[in-house]
Amino acid sequence: MFKTILVPTDGSDHANKAVRIAGDMAGKYDADLILLHVLLRGHLNEGLQQYAEVEGLAQGPVLSEAIASIPSARFPVAMVPENGGETKEAVLNAAAELILRAAQDAAREQGASRLRTLIEDGDPAQRILQKAASEGADLIVIGSRGFSDLKGLIVGSVSHKVSHLAPCPVMSVR
Repeated sequence: MFKTILVPTDGSDHANKAVRIAGDMAGKYDADLILLHVLLRGHLNEGLQQYAEVEGLAQGPVLSEAIASIPSARFPVAMVPENGGETKEAVLNAAAELILRAAQDAAREQGASRLRTLIEDGDPAQRILQKAASEGADLIVIGSRGFSDLKGLIVGSVSHKVSHLAPCPVMSVR
């Protein structure tokens, strides 16, 4: 039924659950699973800011220390400041790779065997929709809430935009 399943992930709880569900489906349908991360620029809510301060990330540790100190790859990279000679791009890409590595492991545990990962930059909803079209996705499995703030509730969430504009069915996971 499904040949290609696209799963956008930002490392949030809902995205992680979406990865597990999509991994299970990909295993059952012998489908290709594409894990997509759109770089997390500027998605820092108050709770995560506090986490950064408590963990000492706001004082500027080197990139490897900052990433190693964050559990389960669940963070928006905006909380890791430029420091230690690392560029913002290096931090963004390192965070994306960490998030995707965790997603790959979770999807494999659920039975997915044909996995690819993609890192994109830009507006998350637009990039997800573009990748769904260009990759010929038969299904998008997306977390209903990611790392966003009140602005996301007012302007419309990424999952809401994707579900209304996608070229294929969308499963929104809570």
